[in-house]
Amino acid sequence: MKKLLCIIFLAFSVNALALEGYLRLGATTLTNSYNHESGTFEDYAPTFGFELTQGFIVGDFGAGIAYNGKVGDSEISTVPVYLLARLNLLPIFFEPYIVLKGGSVLRTDEDVNGSSPDGKAYIAGGFGIETDPFQVELLYSQTKVDSDNRGSDKLKQLSLIFGYKLF
Repeated sequence: MKKLLCIIFLAFSVNALALEGYLRLGATTLTNSYNHESGTFEDYAPTFGFELTQGFIVGDFGAGIAYNGKVGDSEISTVPVYLLARLNLLPIFFEPYIVLKGGSVLRTDEDVNGSSPDGKAYIAGGFGIETDPFQVELLYSQTKVDSDNRGSDKLKQLSLIFGYKLF
């Protein structure tokens, strides 16, 4: 039993120093900006962020921060901070994964006069692939927004994000 505990402790000790940091850049759009006639999304905005993860057997767990720019007629930009779980699927030549994120919004900005939106909750889910040191991720996110003059209390976005593993 002592040997088993020593092996488990050693495995977690070695793994405790194996943090991975990702710089992430991409584009985000509103889900309702899809034009059915042309088959494309109309408006895009930049998104960038940083994620720090710890690898485990079933996947990676960590935290991140992002900036989602102002898209189309919403004129709202957000800065969410979140916890994430990236669940690895069967790796072949690359690692496909499913990602789930949940957190809060640090900052919300809007250009509409008389509107002072307050971002509350942030949730996101999607899938991606990783080939060291690169990531590609398709992500659907919802941000709960209060005191918004648009008449909507949820900001629904679709993002395509490219990541680079820094360490």
